Amino acid sequence: MTVLETPEAPAAEPVLCVEAVVTSVEQLCPSFRRIGLAGPELARLSPALLGAGERTRCRDAYIKLLVPPPGREPQRADLSLGLREGWFARPAEERGWMRTYTVRGVRRTTFCGMVVPELVIDVVVHEGHGQEGPGSRWAAAVTGGERVYLLGPGPQERPWAAWDHGGARRVLAVGDETAAPALMSVAEEFAEEVGGQRAGGARPRLDVVLEVPHPEDARAHRLPAELPDVRLHVLPRSGGADGPAGHGHRAAGRLADLLGLPGRSVSEVLAGRRPERTRALALAEDPAEPRAWSVAAPVREDAPYVFLAGESGTVRALRRLCVDAAGIPKEHVSFMGYWRRGQAES
Repeated sequence: MTVLETPEAPAAEPVLCVEAVVTSVEQLCPSFRRIGLAGPELARLSPALLGAGERTRCRDAYIKLLVPPPGREPQRADLSLGLREGWFARPAEERGWMRTYTVRGVRRTTFCGMVVPELVIDVVVHEGHGQEGPGSRWAAAVTGGERVYLLGPGPQERPWAAWDHGGARRVLAVGDETAAPALMSVAEEFAEEVGGQRAGGARPRLDVVLEVPHPEDARAHRLPAELPDVRLHVLPRSGGADGPAGHGHRAAGRLADLLGLPGRSVSEVLAGRRPERTRALALAEDPAEPRAWSVAAPVREDAPYVFLAGESGTVRALRRLCVDAAGIPKEHVSFMGYWRRGQAES
């Protein structure tokens, strides 16, 4: 068996377009399909993304998948003139769509007699709900052996990611189904670290709140063991004694509970308002809406770190709970609007 050596790539290439082959497709639960992508060209990507062991947890690191138009073969993006000229300048009906996916993990597999990296992505599918986009349709129909192209960080680049808890002892991570790969990767990594924690060392405490569409989705997202310092809260929108809930409502309610906030704070932020208690101060600090993507500054061990990801409007509401209602410094909150209802990525 041949172990593949990483091919040399020009140092000036911060973004690479590489070819991969679909090696596995698994219907993980009603809303998620787990897809494996492997091939020798993946070894050209950032070593910080790929890791060196049999399996690498990627936290919130992501890649860009090029989804071809129906009936067309996938085509490599020519990045010699940059991404704008090499891909976006082409007609949409010819180039297709670009979709962003968090890497659930990286492992090694044998491909054509060589050991190569295999990226695992969990794709949200909306079949039958009238929300099918190009990425969801591709994931629902893709089969093993199909060729794809993806964009990723070059060999001298850091992974495209925002997660950095900076050694904080109190960590909160909250998101919807599109954030599930990142949140589960974080939870598993923390569980492994706590399980092997050195004796006498101070342990970080992590709460992960993940909102998913169905109870079956919740059952598919579990940690192998329960730990007192790593708590995973998986909340289905269509489940619960009080009936179905709107997008973000379950996550906001659980986050408020964890922060010790009253129920009225949840109602206010979900209605698009700042919590009454600190509205005047918040507006005086920043009258404009915050950007939908911001990375926290390095935090101290005695300060909390908050990571919010998912639908942009929901993320903004969750941020208001943390900053305006709970008084967490905004510099300690990373928030990523992965998508926006009613808007396509490309």
